[in-house]
Amino acid sequence: MSPKKDTPATATRLDSSSERVLGLLDLFTLEKPEWTVDMLVDHQGLAKATIYRYVKALVDTGFLAPAGSGAYSLGPRFIEMDRQIRIADPLLQIAPAVMQETSALFHGGQLLSRFYSSRVLCIHETFDDDRIQSSFERGRPFSLFLGAPSRIILANFPVYQLQRLFLFHSEEIAEAKLGNNWAEFRDRMKAIRKTGYAVASDIDKTLIGVSAPIFTGQDSITASLCLVRVRKETSEQQIEELGQIAIDAAARISRHLQQRELQQQSPEPTKRARKPKSEDTAPKAKKRSTRKSVDA
Repeated sequence: MSPKKDTPATATRLDSSSERVLGLLDLFTLEKPEWTVDMLVDHQGLAKATIYRYVKALVDTGFLAPAGSGAYSLGPRFIEMDRQIRIADPLLQIAPAVMQETSALFHGGQLLSRFYSSRVLCIHETFDDDRIQSSFERGRPFSLFLGAPSRIILANFPVYQLQRLFLFHSEEIAEAKLGNNWAEFRDRMKAIRKTGYAVASDIDKTLIGVSAPIFTGQDSITASLCLVRVRKETSEQQIEELGQIAIDAAARISRHLQQRELQQQSPEPTKRARKPKSEDTAPKAKKRSTRKSVDA
């Protein structure tokens, strides 16, 4: 008997279940790090048996862990995955060395940031100025519309993605002073993209960040590199200099990422096997032997 194929309705139910399970994890925040099954039932409006099933699946895979008194918190699987990211992420294999070389060119700090959905977060940071206390600490998410690390990523999104973001986040975009309508927002992003770097002090007022984009392909934005300095000690000319330093460093990281990708895509060259000498001469020897027997 052939296995039953998923109908569109079945596939939708499967996708919906996956989204609901993952959606539970988003509820575990710094403000509310522990949840009981009853709390989840009340919040999500799902059957208790369904929530029990979702929680069990998350506990079994290590994404949730019992916290006592019937409550659950985020589990050890995240720590395991964080270690794997630190060791195996191509960006984290390449960027730190470039950042270390870049630190010799200015006095301040550097933030390497990545994004998902509408969030941007720092994944690696270095500081050689003890006065710099950046809010962009590793793992803390920020909006796509605030801060230099976010805005340079935003500016390098394709137009259709910017349109979609404006459709759903027009109020946030206006509050961030990135445009009161689609035309203003589009032109602001175009200007940042043309400059090659973004400058902002809207999160940490005493600091100034200058960010450049990192690409995995010609137009595929994947991350940003931000140079940070004390704002009152940074002139307009120095901002331009920081911008060029950031562009050069980010471009180096991008080239290394792209070269790595090309190397992985290229098939291993195969050497043509050479026949042994005895095999090369065997047919000729057989032919001479045959001729002799005929002549005889």
